[in-house]
This record gives sequence, structure tokens and C-alpha cells, in this order.
Amino acid sequence: MIRRLTVRPGAQCGDNARAAVRLAFHDAGTFSLAIQARGGRNGGADGSMLIDPTEIERPDNNGLQQIVTALTPLAAQFGVSNADILHVTGILGVIVCPGGPVIETWVGRRDARWRNPTGLLPDVNDSVLKMVARFKDMGFNVRDLMALIGAHSTAKQRFVDPSRAGEPQDTTPDIWDVKFYGETLNDTVPEGVFRFASDHKFARHPTTRRDFERFVDDQDDWDEDYARAHEQMSLLGQDRSKLTRCTEILPPKIDLGPLFVDRDAGHDDGLDHGVDGEQGFQPDDATSLEVSAERLSRVLRRLRGYWGNSG
Repeated sequence: MIRRLTVRPGAQCGDNARAAVRLAFHDAGTFSLAIQARGGRNGGADGSMLIDPTEIERPDNNGLQQIVTALTPLAAQFGVSNADILHVTGILGVIVCPGGPVIETWVGRRDARWRNPTGLLPDVNDSVLKMVARFKDMGFNVRDLMALIGAHSTAKQRFVDPSRAGEPQDTTPDIWDVKFYGETLNDTVPEGVFRFASDHKFARHPTTRRDFERFVDDQDDWDEDYARAHEQMSLLGQDRSKLTRCTEILPPKIDLGPLFVDRDAGHDDGLDHGVDGEQGFQPDDATSLEVSAERLSRVLRRLRGYWGNSG
């Protein structure tokens, strides 16, 4: 059921997948080590976004109404916690995007006992130091933060500037890749791309630039760091020792390597690559790489039956 919700017919990285990833951030992003230390009512990966109807009314959560409405009945329907429904869906929202990494997945979370605190979600207009401090209060270092904001690779903004609603943050919003990092470092914003003020500052601030640049043209490094940080995020406020690992329920990752062709040479061997980990075409000039739409379409057709028929 959750897989069918996150998968868009004909392609995988649709608006429901994007919303699922954002929802996971907004649910877990209210966790605070400082609140925990003083014994206050903390937030975390506790599913409160599906439990307290007032949370979706907060301006921070605008645009998440549809995904919340779709997920809210599922916990009772399947006899699991709202927190598990929300965060397993957030992980599926990553892996159904071509290139999305496998993230260690856990179930058995305890649901929220109260609404999450307000004023803790970062804003795109916050200063770099304020955002770094906020993520430190969640338990993340600068490298973790720079990996996590790479989720903007598949994001589309709708409310920062409503006049440009639907514009992505890089030129490949249907692919979970590192193009976001290289393009954000460039002073010229590609046509049709909306650059968040926070992303622009992260790429240039001395506190964050080194770790931001780390992921330019390094998909494997980013995949590893993002997967680790997202797993940590999905467990904020939970006791891992009481949870059950269930990563095996995830669909297969769509490896980007075998999907690449040399744009300049027009190379495409016509073979059906992309699922089984085969070595892709390796050009001399990596700047001429692009993902072959034809290859990607063939791979998605192979996987559509698996995703569409799995509950």
C-alpha cells in the first residue's frame, strides 16, 4: 500500500515521494537534545504529524496536507504505529527515486504522546550558523547536514515563492543525484531552477563549504553519508534497541551508473541495464554524462510490476 502511494505511474520520483521525504524531515526535525536534557516535551520521529491535526496547520508544514491525509488511516488499518508508517514511507520516498540509496529501516517506534514543539524547523532564510546550531541540537554534525540537504536534488519548491511554484532545486529533479551540489556552487542558476537562499549560503560559507563540496561528482560518498544521516533522523527520540530491523522490505535500488550515456558521443548500447549492478559506460570526460531516458524507461518498466504489486 505504501509503495503504491509513493510510486508515480510511468516514473518513480513523483510528488508523493517528494512529500514523503519532506514529511519525515518535518516530523523528526522537532527533536532537541536540549529539551531532552531538561526533561521537557520533546519532538522526534514519533508520527505526531499523523496524530495531532493541528500540526499540519502550521505554516512550516504547508503543502504536506495531501500526504498526511493519505497516510493517516494506515496505522489503524495495519495495526502498526503512525511513526512507523510515516518514516518507512519517508525511506521509500528516497529509494523509489532513481539513484536513491538503501537506508537501514526499522519498525516498532512508539507514537507521540503530545504534539511536537513549535519553532524548531529550520527556515530557508536562516543564517548558516543558526542552521548548523539547530542540527547540532538534533545530534548532526556539519557533514551530516550537508548530506541531508542534498535531498533537494529531487525537491520542488511551492511556497517560498508561489509565483514560481513547482520549480526544482537542480536540473534533474526526477533523479537522486549529486548534480544539486555542483549546480549550487555555480553562481549562475540554471533556467527553471529555484535556488533556496540557505543552499546558496551553505555552498559558500566557510563553516559548511568544505563538506558541501565533498559531494560534488561523488555519488557513492553522498549515498553513504545521506543513508546514514537519514537513518539517524528516522530514529530521533526512539530507542533503537527496542526496534526491529526490516531493511529487506525495501524495493531494489535503481543504480544510476548503468543508465549513463555519453551525451557528446551519443553512446547507448541498447542493453537493459540499471537494476542488477552491472558496470555502466565509463566516458573519458565525465562532464558529458547524462542519464539515458530510454534506458531509465526500460528499467522502470521492469520494476513497475514489483512496486505496483507489493503491499
